[in-house]
Amino acid sequence: MALVWSAAVAAVTASASTLTPPAVVIAQLPHVTEIRRFTLLPAPIQAGKFSVDGVSAAGWQIAEPGGAFSATDVPIPGAPGRRLIFAACDPQLCLLHYERGGIAHFYEILALAPASSGWKVIWNARGSKPLKDLDALRSLLQGRASSAGWSQQWVKGDF
Repeated sequence: MALVWSAAVAAVTASASTLTPPAVVIAQLPHVTEIRRFTLLPAPIQAGKFSVDGVSAAGWQIAEPGGAFSATDVPIPGAPGRRLIFAACDPQLCLLHYERGGIAHFYEILALAPASSGWKVIWNARGSKPLKDLDALRSLLQGRASSAGWSQQWVKGDF
């Protein structure tokens, strides 16, 4: 009986969780500009010249919005496993919202900030549904929209 009660409490707690991005993300949200093409992102991010928990993202690939990508666990030869939905950037922050294929298909928000060696990932969240646009992203991150279905992830290795 205690195990069932614990599972029920955990489920309620998980559904009530909120996203808590770093202060720099919240501070820069009013200043970022929406970007709808991968080729318009800062050149170092396009080239994978950023780090994830100290590990280089060299070789990182993402398809343009609407482009071909490997949405399932059966890869499409030459197609990346990620597809951009939109991004929002300024000189201090770049937020990437993309879908990721594989055995589980999900959506991510990746926050990058400038570092001495280029850019570095500072925060990540994963969700079950895409966000429509920058206004929806701002509402989610500022706590004005439900974060149900979204969870924060510790970005390590394969993001």
